[in-house]
Amino acid sequence: LKSAECPPQSGSAQPGRMAAFPRVGTNARRAARLPATMPAPALLLAASAMLAMVLRGGRPQAFSLSRGGRGGATARGATGKVYSGEWGRAATEDELSKELPTLYVYDHCPFCVRARMIYGLKGIPYKLAFLLNDDVVTPTRLIGKKVLPVLEEGGEAMGESLDIVEKVDGPEPLLKPAAGRQDIKDWQQSNAMLIRKLTRPRVAEAILPEFATKASRETWIRNHQFSDGTPFSACMEATPALLKELNAQLPMLDALLDSDKSVNAGGVSYDDITLFPQLRTMTLVKGLEWPEKLHAYIRHMADVSDVPLLEKMAC
Repeated sequence: LKSAECPPQSGSAQPGRMAAFPRVGTNARRAARLPATMPAPALLLAASAMLAMVLRGGRPQAFSLSRGGRGGATARGATGKVYSGEWGRAATEDELSKELPTLYVYDHCPFCVRARMIYGLKGIPYKLAFLLNDDVVTPTRLIGKKVLPVLEEGGEAMGESLDIVEKVDGPEPLLKPAAGRQDIKDWQQSNAMLIRKLTRPRVAEAILPEFATKASRETWIRNHQFSDGTPFSACMEATPALLKELNAQLPMLDALLDSDKSVNAGGVSYDDITLFPQLRTMTLVKGLEWPEKLHAYIRHMADVSDVPLLEKMAC
C-alpha cells in the first residue's frame, strides 16, 4: 500500500455535500438545506438525517454514527438493561453534555479503516461521519484539502491516518510497535496490482455511503481508472483468471501470520493496523479461498476493531 491517504480528487461539491448534511462542530453549526432535486439514495439519507435532527433537538447533524464501548454511549433502563440507540428514546443529560470526537471517513478507504480500528480496539466513543466522495468543501475547511481520514476534536482537526492512530492510542498505548515485517510488505507490494484489479471494479459498484449520489460515485470512478487503460469491465471479465492467481498467493500470507488474533506474537500492533484494511477490501471479492488462519484473523480483527467486513456485498 502506498504511504498516502485517500488522495485529493477532482470534482466540485457545494457546501454541505456530505452523506446528508454539513458538519456540526464546536465552532460551526449551519442550517440544513435540501437541494430542489435529489437522487433517491441521497433523498433517503437526507430523510434519515432530518429524522435524526428532530430527535436530537432540531439541530442538523452530519450523517454519522456514534461508536465506541461496543455500542457507543449507553443508558440504563428501568429493567436494569444497558442499551444504546433505541428508537425514540431521548439522550441522557450525560450524553448531551459530551462533545465526542468526529472521524470523517469513506467506508471503502483503507486509510480511514486504520483510524476507525484504534477507536474500536480501545472502546473509545466517537462519531463516525461518512462524506460523499465528491465533497471537496468539508475536508478543505477542516485541513485545507480533500484528504481523508480527518479527526476533529476540541475545535481542531488533523489528518494522516497513522498520526490519528497514534494520537488516539495515547500515552498508555494498546498497540505494539511495528516489527519491521518486510516479508508482509513484500507480499502486499507484489500482489498490489492483482488485488486492485479484483477490488477496484467492485468498490465502484458497492452500496456505500460515500456513493449515495450519482455524482459522488462517478467522481470516484473517474479518478480511479487504471493507468494502463484497462477498463473495469475487462477486470470483471478476467475475474476467473485473477482469482486463480490470487488464491495461489493467499497461503503464503497465511503462513506469515503469528496467529489468528494478530500479525505478530505479543498482541495487536501497527502491523495489524496496516494489513487488516487491505484484507477487508478484499472481502468484496466473491470466490477467494481464504486459508483457515487468515480467514479467522480477518473475522476476529473486524470484531475487535468494530469495523464490519464487506462480504455481504461480495460479487
